[in-house]
Amino acid sequence: MRYTEAEPTLERSFAQELNEMSSSEQSPATATSSTGTQTIEMQENAPIVYSNSNIITMQPTEGELRFPRRPIPIISTDWISTPRAQFNAISGTQFLAGVEQLEIQQVIDLSTIIRRPDRVTQYKVKVPRAETLFLATESKSETQSRMCGWYKGFVLNVLDQCGETAFIMRKEPSWMHVVGSRQKITVESAYLIGSVEENFTLMGSSFTVYDAFKEPLCNIYGPSVCGCCMFKEAQFQVTSLDGSRQLASLIHQWDHLTVDYILLLTFPIDTDVKLKSLLFGASFLIEYLYFQRIRKTSRE
Repeated sequence: MRYTEAEPTLERSFAQELNEMSSSEQSPATATSSTGTQTIEMQENAPIVYSNSNIITMQPTEGELRFPRRPIPIISTDWISTPRAQFNAISGTQFLAGVEQLEIQQVIDLSTIIRRPDRVTQYKVKVPRAETLFLATESKSETQSRMCGWYKGFVLNVLDQCGETAFIMRKEPSWMHVVGSRQKITVESAYLIGSVEENFTLMGSSFTVYDAFKEPLCNIYGPSVCGCCMFKEAQFQVTSLDGSRQLASLIHQWDHLTVDYILLLTFPIDTDVKLKSLLFGASFLIEYLYFQRIRKTSRE
């Protein structure tokens, strides 16, 4: 028997019809199951939607990053004070490892001399007679920081040698003569490190250093004089909570090389970097409360 070319084509078309009929009979169940599967997958992958607004009641602590920082390698083989190979700094506190002195000096430029209202106060932070570690820039001008007894807040953005943010220091606004309104500065790196708060004393200046969990770490005591009559050259002692040990010192003094007043912060080289960072922030708070006026009058 001889087959023509059309016959295989007919067989294939007939088989296709049978397959289409069987698939049409099973399609409702299959469609239902596939739709259910897709619904489950969509429910699993759908983002969480909150019906009510979230209220933040706690500040981020050590485990929560405040702001991202790129771990850029920093070549420090030629550093005089802390010679090391290059390292990747994840947070600003790592720059203070192996450092026992910090010198804080205000950057003087033409806008500082002519007192431009839009000028931005900057500080250079370096190891004495060695490398510069940070550049601190104040977000508010000095001319707007004190008006009618009102101490306005400011934010210091502390940058490292790569231009990355190493610290953020925030001074909260307060009234200088109102009971319960204390001068306070908070120190943040990749996380909240802690704060420094002023204590109420009849004579002299006193501060307490707190960690991120509001636990006191140490105290800072200044000269026994009124803050408005602070000496041009003054020394602040950092002591343990019981007063039995001196942990660090902060001195405001005249520097003959820079021909200007500087703040010199000194602590043991093995001091915890978090405590170093908090004392670093305390230096700016003390500079703001007592020595900005002295710096201004010394240049007149």
